[in-house]
Amino acid sequence: MSNVSPPQSPASQVTSHSSAQGRAGAAPAQGQKASGDTRTQKEIDADNKLADRLSQIIESANEQLLPICERMRKCIDNMFAQKEEDRDEQELVKQVKPLIEEADKILNETNGAIRGMDPEKQLTNRVKRNAQDHSASPSEQRLAEALKVLLENVQGTINWAKDKLDSFPKAKRDLGPLLDALGQPITQIVGGVGLLLTGVLNLLGNLLRGLGLDGLLKGIVGAIGLDKIYKGLGLDKWLQYGSN
Repeated sequence: MSNVSPPQSPASQVTSHSSAQGRAGAAPAQGQKASGDTRTQKEIDADNKLADRLSQIIESANEQLLPICERMRKCIDNMFAQKEEDRDEQELVKQVKPLIEEADKILNETNGAIRGMDPEKQLTNRVKRNAQDHSASPSEQRLAEALKVLLENVQGTINWAKDKLDSFPKAKRDLGPLLDALGQPITQIVGGVGLLLTGVLNLLGNLLRGLGLDGLLKGIVGAIGLDKIYKGLGLDKWLQYGSN
């Protein structure tokens, strides 16, 4: 996806979850029950608590990952800025490979933390409950914004780097497989959140659609079979991810 724009500064991205509320529409006050929401108050409170915890996990990862993405882009941009006869592809590999490995470690730790949020393995009941039609809470909006930052910046940097490396075949031979592998935990993170809090995927889809990136989420949902899981539960009608 070569048309992904460079990421914003980490501070503006990580702290921008409040702007998602304006784009996602009015939400009930935290802890209040919206009209048409059939969940009990206990379930609403539990879901909001879960969304806040997931947001904290992903926001923490974003704070670490955004500077790494910036450094990765800078290394590749610096390579392009050199005269062709001065370009050292092996040096580029030495600079970028540790950054990819560091990002991969953070993403896998984040994925593990998210999977640990369902210790009793009661995902089916949670999916059914969260697929019900209800207005997004501020906690869910915050979580959707955190995921948007992750996809826009980290996955965006992966796609950008793979396109740029087409000009450096030797470096791409070494770095291409690592970049492909780096996208796997992102897919798993989005899928894990989708199983825990279904409605967040729809919010995320709307945020990404505003950036022209909603196809990225649809690809992730299809790749991990999340659409088939919802269909098997009779819940596929709730998974709109970016539709009007």
